[in-house]
Amino acid sequence: MRLNVAILSTLALLAACNGENLGGDSERFEQWRQQGANKAEAAALQNYLSSQSVEEVIPIRQLLRSDTQWRKCDAEPYDVPPKTLWSNMVTTLQVIRDEVQPLIGPVEALSVYRNPIMNQCTKGATRSYHLQFLAIDMKPVKKVSRAELIEKLCALHASKGRALNIGLGIYSGTRFHIDTAGYRRWGHDHTASTSPCASFVAPQRKNR
Repeated sequence: MRLNVAILSTLALLAACNGENLGGDSERFEQWRQQGANKAEAAALQNYLSSQSVEEVIPIRQLLRSDTQWRKCDAEPYDVPPKTLWSNMVTTLQVIRDEVQPLIGPVEALSVYRNPIMNQCTKGATRSYHLQFLAIDMKPVKKVSRAELIEKLCALHASKGRALNIGLGIYSGTRFHIDTAGYRRWGHDHTASTSPCASFVAPQRKNR
């Protein structure tokens, strides 16, 4: 297992120095899929998501990404969550499909399920919803400015966040977090006070 991780790490380092540069990801995923029961477990999860009509929201290769810091944590770049958690992701994917993507277009998942060891290594919250397969850290696929991202996501959170139980975190650049585990917001240091939405003022519509 350590040897496999070392090989994957070498490939990743050759492709990128930036922790969020995911060059070579397809090749890494295929190598990971050939290990043990990974292929069967990934297919089973994909079949489950298909049965819930959310399999096309985010490609399975991305949905299995553990975290962009997997190299630092000497861990696998992908992880299949326990089957008991699979249903948790359905509502989050529905919100991304129905509310987020219409605003900013397709998204790329950067960090989804984190097992306890990975979560601790990445300094995730003790009760992080990544542990429950409820949360996704992502970025827009299309070029979107940070200002535009903040405006659109904060407006969505203000208008529908409470009704849909949306947790919204906006980090550096255009990386952001969505979960459906409760209405709240936070910023780069995971506190509500640094949320860009705290000072957001929705544009006023002109009277017609």
